[in-house]
Amino acid sequence: MRATRLKRRDRATRVLTPPLAGPTFRAAVRDVLDDYRMNRKRSLRDVERHVRLHLGPFFGRRRLAAITTGDVRRYVLRRQQEGARNATINRELAVLSRAFSLAIAAGTVPARPHVALLREDNARRGFFEAEEFEAVRRRLPPDLADFVSFLHLTGWRWRSEAARLRWTNVAFDAGEVRLEPGTTKTGEGRVFPFTADLRALFERRRAVARERERELGRVIPHVFTRPNGAPIGSFNKAWATACRAAGVPGRVLHDFRRTAVRNLVRAGVVERVAMQLVGWRSRQMLDRYHIVNASDLVDAARKLDAAGAR
Repeated sequence: MRATRLKRRDRATRVLTPPLAGPTFRAAVRDVLDDYRMNRKRSLRDVERHVRLHLGPFFGRRRLAAITTGDVRRYVLRRQQEGARNATINRELAVLSRAFSLAIAAGTVPARPHVALLREDNARRGFFEAEEFEAVRRRLPPDLADFVSFLHLTGWRWRSEAARLRWTNVAFDAGEVRLEPGTTKTGEGRVFPFTADLRALFERRRAVARERERELGRVIPHVFTRPNGAPIGSFNKAWATACRAAGVPGRVLHDFRRTAVRNLVRAGVVERVAMQLVGWRSRQMLDRYHIVNASDLVDAARKLDAAGAR
């Protein structure tokens, strides 16, 4: 008899317990993507990739309100087991946090789980010495060789700046290449005056563009293109193959930003000017990448010698 009463109480409890309401993860993350589009954030493509490849398959159709701190930890553990770096996982967790923020602001979710970010090693160390760069460049097709040569000279962001560069950004008479305000990650405009190598590179690319326009019968608006006239996109396989063959495996295109600034500083360019040329706002970036003026170090050593001789 007692068992029967308990069963009835359990059934009543199940009936009275409301199901979890609110949006699913997939619906919530669509709001995140719309938010990125409305604010014209350049990281939209990266966020879409995080959702498509990792966040979406893991959280799927679950209600956002049902995602717990334990679920977040399990997601982190899985991504670490897959070999993802802490910095990458943190970017993915930021998307999840944004989904909760938008849902809470809309009143569809009452609270969020604790999303603990992982410790990142921000002291990136990748640089290209001159002979290393030449060894990689020689092993790339001509179009890609010109593209990485531009990155090596300017240090501009490869995907959002260099790959999107148009001939309207290049002024041969003024001797400069320009990015208009609102087209860079910081939103600020930027100018890089021609060096002799940079002018030669643009003249070579202009000749290539004119030849392709004759072959294809249409205008080629971008500076760096494939043989079919399409702008340069990802070339991970060709890049990895060239780096391995050159004896520098594991390098990334972002290494050119650090390399370009270091080359400028080593050449005696004032740090503030070097930062403006590549698009860095903070002096902390130089510290993070351990970029120092070699002449300053030599001068310090000479002062030590002079002090010891007294």
